[in-house]
Amino acid sequence: MVHAERGPADKREGVKVLIVDDEQESLNLLNRTLRGMYETSLARDGREGLRSLERNPVAAVISDQRMPGMTGVEFLAEASRRCPYTQRILLTGYTEVEGIIDAINAGHVFGYLSKPWHPDDLLATLRRAVETYQLLKDKDRLLTDLQQKNEELRGLLEQTRRLEAEKIQAERWVALGKLAGMVAHDLRNPLTAIQCQAGLLRDEAVAGANKDRSVHAILDQVQRMGHTIDELLLFAKPKDARSSLRPYELSALVASLQEAFSLRCEAKGVRLETCLEYEGTLWVCPPQFYRVLENLVKNALDAVGEGGEIVIASERMKGEEVVIRVVDSGSGVPDSIRGSLFEPFVTRDKPGGTGLGLAIVKKIVCEHGGRVWEAPWSLKGACFHLALPLGPPENEEVEAAVSPEEE
Repeated sequence: MVHAERGPADKREGVKVLIVDDEQESLNLLNRTLRGMYETSLARDGREGLRSLERNPVAAVISDQRMPGMTGVEFLAEASRRCPYTQRILLTGYTEVEGIIDAINAGHVFGYLSKPWHPDDLLATLRRAVETYQLLKDKDRLLTDLQQKNEELRGLLEQTRRLEAEKIQAERWVALGKLAGMVAHDLRNPLTAIQCQAGLLRDEAVAGANKDRSVHAILDQVQRMGHTIDELLLFAKPKDARSSLRPYELSALVASLQEAFSLRCEAKGVRLETCLEYEGTLWVCPPQFYRVLENLVKNALDAVGEGGEIVIASERMKGEEVVIRVVDSGSGVPDSIRGSLFEPFVTRDKPGGTGLGLAIVKKIVCEHGGRVWEAPWSLKGACFHLALPLGPPENEEVEAAVSPEEE
């Protein structure tokens, strides 16, 4: 093995080239041509070249074709198998097409030069071969880095999924704890009242008006417990309201509300007024949407004082949408709960409240394909805006239209 001398200062450090030729004069000529730009290693035949590659990998190999024991094509083919990134250049005195095709197919050569070769052609071919080698190495390094990053990303995603699952489970336990506490509180009070009234009824001395009051008290508390249970079931039960949507007159729903709340409003001196610019039909599930308006009017009635005012308004907007508003003259929504207004179990400590009313409102409105939000409007108190699409839902089977009188 003969090693070339190191070249001048402009030598490309780390870029190694192996030259294989059985003729010493050709070997020296090639070495002198490359010296000063590449770090060269020399070999006198194919077998010696393979041993050199095993000890000292290179960016490119330049090999003569006619060598004893192993031709250049045979040597380059074996070099390709052992060092796939190393680029191969063949020097040949043959100009037959068959020889060139052999070199490309069997030796997987990057390029070939016919003897006598010109130094500029050799250096240009070698420069491209070295650039190809470096690109292949960079690609391999980048692919390895990418695989490593992908593994890290998979690990992070798995960890994120696990943490999200743990967070969801923790939130479920918190929600379950809130639910259990709320149910225990809201059901214990009426149970206590029922127990007291039942004890009075058991007393034989209770009769007449007192007995009637006890019976009515028990029935009221049972109704309150039933309302709490209904609220919980309505909130928790998954249901797609769109399957039961049908055209129904908004004016009929509002008229039913006015009738249902007339006595309570009269008892508190509250004016329940309407301002329906749009009175036509909406595609709704009537019982559910009535529950939405009922919850909002109940909240408004709790919020206003003696002589207060509640207004139910409607307006047709651009874009085939109807906005319904329920506004009151109360003190408005406290800042402390504004950001969580539609979340479950959020309440202003009103007596008998479950904290599910507005959460149910949002759930039903969203199931109708609508939106709900709170923002000031005509009166100083809270105003809840319900935006619903005017027409029927697309690609949905709905019940035939039924007029309110047929209910």
